[in-house]
Order: sequence, then structure tokens, then C-alpha cells
Amino acid sequence: MVPRMNSRQAIWIIWIGCALAILLGSGWIATVGRVVLWFVLIAHVVEFVMNLALFRRVGGSMARHLTQTLIYGYFYWGPIKAKARLAGEDGR
Repeated sequence: MVPRMNSRQAIWIIWIGCALAILLGSGWIATVGRVVLWFVLIAHVVEFVMNLALFRRVGGSMARHLTQTLIYGYFYWGPIKAKARLAGEDGR
């Protein structure tokens, strides 16, 4: 039986795939690696800014929230938002 991959492992495959395409690829492969890398990075920066109020409410290190959001995006802040809603906070 094949072990199931979780969402965080899938994100690492995207990051590593982009890095390998940029470092080892040439032509359109390297270009696709760069485009995907920048797209994911910009999307995760936007996610961080959109959830800044949530991160302030739940406390903890803002540097950790930033790092984890840049790496994992929704898969990091989604459970935090759900837990905040269960705890009675608005979560928006």
C-alpha cells in the first residue's frame, strides 16, 4: 500500500521542483520554475498580509507566522483560523 502524502509534503515538492528546475534546467523548464516560484511566493505574501490580524489575535512570534505562511500558505493559517473560530473568536 502506498503511503498518503500530506499537504505539507506536497508543498515541499513544489518548492524543491522549482529550485531544481531553476538550478538544473534550461530554456522553458527553468522559466517555468521561476514563474511558479515567484507566483507561489507572491501568493503566500498576500496570504500573510490578509491574515495579519488573525496572527496578532492568536499571538506567538510574528516571524514564525511569516516563515510558516511563506512556506506552507493556507495549509499553515487555515487550521489556525478554524481553531480561532472554534474558540469563539471571529477569525476574519
